[in-house]
Amino acid sequence: MIKKVLLFPNTKKNVSEEDILKVESTLGSFGIKSHRFAPGAGTDGCEAMIALGGDGTMLKAAHIAIEAGIPLLGINFGTLGYMSGIESGETALLKALTEDINTEDRMLIDITVKHGEKIKATFTALNEAVISRFPQAGIARLELLCDGTTVCAYRADGVIIATPTGSSAYALSAGGPIIDTKLDAFCVCPVCPHTIGSRAMVFAPGSKLSIINLSADGENAVTADGQYITALDNGDTVGIERSKKTLRLIKIKKDAFYDVLYRKMK
Repeated sequence: MIKKVLLFPNTKKNVSEEDILKVESTLGSFGIKSHRFAPGAGTDGCEAMIALGGDGTMLKAAHIAIEAGIPLLGINFGTLGYMSGIESGETALLKALTEDINTEDRMLIDITVKHGEKIKATFTALNEAVISRFPQAGIARLELLCDGTTVCAYRADGVIIATPTGSSAYALSAGGPIIDTKLDAFCVCPVCPHTIGSRAMVFAPGSKLSIINLSADGENAVTADGQYITALDNGDTVGIERSKKTLRLIKIKKDAFYDVLYRKMK
């Protein structure tokens, strides 16, 4: 049973004070204490985290939950809510937190940016890593390697390396496949490629991918989950591999992902 939760509401967009109070009241009626997130304040002994908002809110909350080692539940107040466990009108389902909760582990990827042997930046991402050109730059020239073997050379606007969770986000819009979130795999998807043979590819979770930047200094950048960005120099290597960390998502409804996917795609 969860006795105390950390609330992470997106008050800048869809979530009002009234919405937050309703969630707090509902949790209280089930004997669950709640504490609102504040930057730098820590998790205050909370056993789980609840994000109130859309998928962007879930992404931000996920990085906090991962570091704290606590499971995450999303209440969707946004448009899509692929990652959310319940909708804003289903707060009565929070009663499930008073019982034995079910969780689903989601794969994460570790991203390491290197210039030679020097590490420039490291990130951990839930959705994807994106290597792309800056708006005023030319076509991005990139080379993909898997376990040290060259797989493909790209001339494109960029390349997305997505997890199963991220396969239904930016990668889907770029023509990539939807990967069942119960699987562990990488999807590599070029963005607007200028070569006819460039296609999205799926790699085993144990693969170690490398993308070499062949463009000039400062023309391309790597972004992780849309939140962190580092400019790339010529010859920089972006390494991507499965992280030892995982995100635990609380599951209240059975196959909520497929329910949302069906409603969005029809």
